Amino acid sequence: MRSLSCSRRAFLLGLSALLGPACAPGAAPAAPPAPSKAPAGGAAPTASTASSAPTQPAALETLTSIQVSITGNYLPFAYVADKKGFYARHGLTLELIVTDSTSKAVQAVTGGSADLSWTAPDAAILAMEQGAPLTMVAGGQNAIPYSLIVQLAIKSFDDLRGKSVASSSLTSGATVILRKMMSANGLRDGDYDIIPAGGTAERYAAIRSGAVAGGLLLQPEDYMIIAEGFPRLAYATDYIPKYQWITMLVNKNWAGPNEDKLVRALRAMNDAYHWVYDPANRNEAIGLIVETTKTTEAMARQTFELYVDQLKIWPMNGEIDDDAMRAVIELLGELGQLNPPLPDPSRYIDPSYLRKATASS
Repeated sequence: MRSLSCSRRAFLLGLSALLGPACAPGAAPAAPPAPSKAPAGGAAPTASTASSAPTQPAALETLTSIQVSITGNYLPFAYVADKKGFYARHGLTLELIVTDSTSKAVQAVTGGSADLSWTAPDAAILAMEQGAPLTMVAGGQNAIPYSLIVQLAIKSFDDLRGKSVASSSLTSGATVILRKMMSANGLRDGDYDIIPAGGTAERYAAIRSGAVAGGLLLQPEDYMIIAEGFPRLAYATDYIPKYQWITMLVNKNWAGPNEDKLVRALRAMNDAYHWVYDPANRNEAIGLIVETTKTTEAMARQTFELYVDQLKIWPMNGEIDDDAMRAVIELLGELGQLNPPLPDPSRYIDPSYLRKATASS
């Protein structure tokens, strides 16, 4: 996998502003180091170095993928599929772009700067409603293990009244979830301020510095900041137990002419899901979380246990959960971002590529 530098990512996205403060000259790294600063795991590994990789073809096609942050929930399709040689097995090499919000990831796929994105469906659905030629072709994560982390003085949701809470952007999936959690506890829009702070690493830094009263964090950053004394006010799953959180998003204008490439990417993805759920690979998978996120072995193990043993957040064969996608659409309706009658999930999904991938695997 080649994880792109800030300047290269900005070039691919067309505007350096799309990457926000992560690429600002002289920007100091937060603690923990913002993953988008440098390739995960130090020197960028390639699929050809994976110990279990079969003999590779002479030339590999580049698959450009964009995602938000370097966090444990991207383990199968971003890290395992690359480092264990599954992309290479199917004639691909991964070029990874890391940005700081789902809206920017959606913009990159819409504009052709990335072949695909692993991203929350909320922003993608809203873009499609505005005419963007996008479709979701596979599921990546069917539950949302967000922790709402707050300052020590915050003891209840009501203590967040009049305070600032960090999210990735004003229209991101994280913001949709945050607003749902606040509403369930009697806080309406306007009772608190949402601050667009960027991805999980940037939100971690904002909470840690005291710039905001709280924010939603993924793993392992939530475990890391809890170890420093910051409390978890709630899990997102306490309020939304089933919710399609990540899907593979593509541009229809790219997918048609590149069907073979897309199908091979889906096969590699499914190989990675099967590998992650195999108990024989448990310790190695935890090691990959340590390597990519720069966390401790103990926190990586907690992350893996949450994802695999408790929530089973990843699908086994790339399927999108219809009920989980309906929960997304219904929540967008509740928030006034989609008008009734609410559409069926099939409006936003093209399962044909996944069917071809699974039929030939």
